[in-house]
Amino acid sequence: MKAYLARARGALSVAVLLGLLVEGASAQEGAVVRGQVSFDDGSPVHGAVVLVVGTRYEALTDDDGSFEIDGVTPGTYELLAQREHLTANRQTVTVGAGETAVADFELLMTPVHEELTITAASSGQETVFEAFNAITTLDSFELITNPAPTLGEALKNEPGVAMRSFGPGAARPIIRGFDGDRVLIMQDGIRTGDLSSSSGDHHVPIDPNALERVEIVRGPATLLYGSNAVGGVINAITPQEAYRNAVRQGTRGQLSFDLGSADGQAGSNASMQHGQGNVLFWAGGGARRSSDYDTPLGPVENSASSLTHGRAGAGYFGDRAFFRAGVELDNGRFGVPFAGDFHGHHGHDDEEHHDDDHDDDHDEEGHEEELFVDLKSRRRVGRVDFGLKNLSNRVIEGVRFTFNVSDYTHDEIEIDEGLERIGTTFENRTYVGRVEFNQRQSERLSGRFGMWAQARDFAATGFEALAPRTDQVSFAAFASEELDFGRVRVQLAGRFERNDFTVGERAGGDHDDD
Repeated sequence: MKAYLARARGALSVAVLLGLLVEGASAQEGAVVRGQVSFDDGSPVHGAVVLVVGTRYEALTDDDGSFEIDGVTPGTYELLAQREHLTANRQTVTVGAGETAVADFELLMTPVHEELTITAASSGQETVFEAFNAITTLDSFELITNPAPTLGEALKNEPGVAMRSFGPGAARPIIRGFDGDRVLIMQDGIRTGDLSSSSGDHHVPIDPNALERVEIVRGPATLLYGSNAVGGVINAITPQEAYRNAVRQGTRGQLSFDLGSADGQAGSNASMQHGQGNVLFWAGGGARRSSDYDTPLGPVENSASSLTHGRAGAGYFGDRAFFRAGVELDNGRFGVPFAGDFHGHHGHDDEEHHDDDHDDDHDEEGHEEELFVDLKSRRRVGRVDFGLKNLSNRVIEGVRFTFNVSDYTHDEIEIDEGLERIGTTFENRTYVGRVEFNQRQSERLSGRFGMWAQARDFAATGFEALAPRTDQVSFAAFASEELDFGRVRVQLAGRFERNDFTVGERAGGDHDDD
C-alpha cells in the first residue's frame, strides 16, 4: 500500500505540474462558431448536439434552436448537427483568430442517422462511421424501444455480441466469444466495481433503460481502459455524462415506463438535468421488478428479479475549468433458477439432515425438498471529476482528473421451506484515480495519453468463499495516437500496467465431507 501511495502521489504531482504548465502557456485568441438548427418547416430543434468533428468542442441548442461554441482554435473544421433519430447535417467552416463563423442546419425525421461516440476516438468526438475502431452504439431511443432488464439482454442481438445468462437477473454480454475478465464493463468511462466477471450467476447492476447511450468498443483503443479488455469494452453512458461538455440552460428530462406480460415485468425510469449559467444539477432514478417467467410448461421457479437505483450530483462547467461530483445507489435482488441443485443443503443443522429416520433432502411424503438461491446486491458509488479544457496550447488541449469510489456487496441467500439464511457474502471495494490528457490535434497527429491507478479490497465469507481475501494495487500508463494521411489512417495504442496482489487466508466454511 505504501508503494501504491508513493506511485499515486508521484503520478498526481506530475499531472498537476503538467496542468499548471498547460494553463500557464501562451494563449491564442479563439474563434466563435454560432448558428441555428431547425426542422425543414423552420421550427427550432432544441437539445440537438452540434460538434466540431475530431475535436472536443460541442454545444447543445437552446429552446429557439440556437447554439454558440466559443474558444475554437483558428482553422478549418467540419461541423455536425445531430439529435436522436433525426438526419445529421454537416458543414465545413473556416475561422480565424477573433472571427465568428455562422452555420445553420436543417434536420429531418428519418430511421437512418449518424451515431456519435466519445469513448474510443483518439482525436475527439467522431461518428461511428468515421471512427477507426470497431464501434457499435445504441442510443436511448433504441434502448427504450426494446426494454430489457439487463445489459446482456439489451445487447445480445448486436453484431459480435452474445449473452451469458444464469437466469433473467444474471445476464452479461459476451464479445467475440470472450467472457469474464476479458470484457470490461464501465459506466461513464470508469469500471463499475461489481463482481459480474467472476461467476456466471453474478450480475451487472445497471438498468439499460436509464442510460443515454451504450457503446461497444473493440480494437486498440480498449487499451485506454484496461489490460483485461482484450475482448472489448462496454461503456454505459448516463444522461449527465452525455451532456457534460455542453450545459443547456433550463431543465431537460426523460421519463419511461414499460410492462411485460411473460414475467409480469414493470419498470420505470426518470432523469433530469437543470442548467443555470455554468452550473448543472442532475438527478435520476428508477425501479424494475418482475415475477417468475411463465412458459408453456409452467413458470420458471425462482426467476423473479428487482432492481432500484438513484443518482444525483452537481457540477460547474466553465469555458476553461470544470468540476463535478455525484453519487449513485443501486440495490438489486434476483433469483437464480435451479441453483439449489448445485448448492445443496449445506450449513443447516446436521442432525436434521442426517437423521437415520429420514432420507436426506426428502420430506415425510417422499418428495425432495427444494432449495432456492437468491442474490441480493448493493452498490454505492461516489465520483469527482475536475480539469481544464479548451486550452490554447500547442501540445495539450485539455486535462481531466477522475476519482471514483465503489463499494459493492452481494449476499447469496439460501431459502429453504420459506426460511432465509445468508450462505456466502462477497464484498468488493475499489478506489480508482485517473488522469487523461487530450492532445492538440495537428494536421496529421491526434491522440490522448494518461495514467490510471486502482486499489481494490476483495473479501468473501461463507460456505462458497472459494477465493481468499485479496488486496490488489494497480498502476498503468497508456496512450492512443492516430496518424491521418488522408485516405490512410494509422492508429497506435499502448498500455503499461502493473498489478500487485496481497492474498490472505480463505474465509470459507467447513467443506469437509461428513
